[in-house]
Amino acid sequence: MKMKRIRYIVVSVALVAITLMGCSRFEEADLFEESAALRIEHNAEKLQEILVNAPYGWVMQYYTGRGVAVFEGFNLFAKFEKGGKVTLAGNHRYLRNGNANKYTECASLYELIREDGLVLAFNTWNDVLTPFVDPVSYWAAPNNLLKDGEGMQGDQNLVVMSMRENEVICRGERYDALIRLVKADRDWQTYIDDTKTMKDRITNSLIDSYYLFAGRETMYCVGLRDGRYRLSERVRDPLRVDSISCCFTPTGFRNEREDTIAGHVFQEFKLNEAGTALENEDGSVQIVATWDNYIVNVRNATWHFDPDQLSEEQKSLLEQINTELHTFNKNYSLAGIGLGRSTGSGAVKGLVVTFYTNTAKTKTNTAGLSLTTNCPSYGKMEITYGDDERADGNLTNINKKSNIEALVRQFAASISGTYNIVPNDYFLPTGCELHAIEGEIKYILN
Repeated sequence: MKMKRIRYIVVSVALVAITLMGCSRFEEADLFEESAALRIEHNAEKLQEILVNAPYGWVMQYYTGRGVAVFEGFNLFAKFEKGGKVTLAGNHRYLRNGNANKYTECASLYELIREDGLVLAFNTWNDVLTPFVDPVSYWAAPNNLLKDGEGMQGDQNLVVMSMRENEVICRGERYDALIRLVKADRDWQTYIDDTKTMKDRITNSLIDSYYLFAGRETMYCVGLRDGRYRLSERVRDPLRVDSISCCFTPTGFRNEREDTIAGHVFQEFKLNEAGTALENEDGSVQIVATWDNYIVNVRNATWHFDPDQLSEEQKSLLEQINTELHTFNKNYSLAGIGLGRSTGSGAVKGLVVTFYTNTAKTKTNTAGLSLTTNCPSYGKMEITYGDDERADGNLTNINKKSNIEALVRQFAASISGTYNIVPNDYFLPTGCELHAIEGEIKYILN
């Protein structure tokens, strides 16, 4: 041994060092956690307890695919029992046997598999979950095997990434989708109903584009109602499009993954107390429907001016318009004047006169004068009147026996200007206030 060649004093010092080192290592060993296998076993016991201890079960925000938003997110529901039984429920569109979009419950088995980590495995067929995993094409199930047997790229084996009393985060073992289980705080049907109410509150078929504000940065969202929206720098002809899958919740919606805009991180959005915007976790990112463009450009019905808010001169004009309508036809009378689209021949977008065509005031028609309306910036309306604005066929026809067109043109000139818009709803307005940028003029449209 080489140690024999070293002087005794060196050997003594070495022995002292080894002794001290041995004590140090022993003390450090006490600080180490348990072995990996034992740690996984204890985590399995902890997870089992968490999963079972949920009176209303769990909401499973389920996604498919390899991080690519091919499908929307799905709200599934799970109730776990100690013996390995699980009841899953859902009302998604891929339920088979005539159950698409119908609330369905199905019991099956689950297992907590101890591998390199912990895996929550739904390892027997379940009508609610398995359609996402089945290796056949979802549009021709069960007869058409999809290439490579990937089906919808769903996972039934979920690698547990983290666990808390109210939340378990998993990753699909094969396709890597992030799947979140959150402890339900209400019964499943109530959760479904409340989520639908929120979805209908913040999305609709009339406005399906949104502003996403983050500091000075503005992006646009399209397609949110489908649960798979597109985020781009502009609504039409975008240079870049990012598709994002999300699940709706009773308070808003949550994306599968975190994202960043202008340095602000966002994943979950909730409707704020004022109902004016959906806000991310710290309020630094907001989403609002393009309600201003809807008011300015996409109205499908006429919004009338509240006569109580008009000036005395404007009220006088309305009285004169009513007289001219009655001059043209004794059964005609003014119902209102507002902004919208006329319905007569040569229909125009602009100032619309709505009038009754019978003395019982049960039937109406419209006459219109074109106006130029723009949205110069968020929440603003610019109304421009020029002498060359075109009258529709009804206004021209009535004017043959009256002086109505000149009066309508005077009213149009009186409202020309730029206004701040205050909608009565920031996701689907049915009325608004127009506040003049200069002066104290305020109009109410409804």
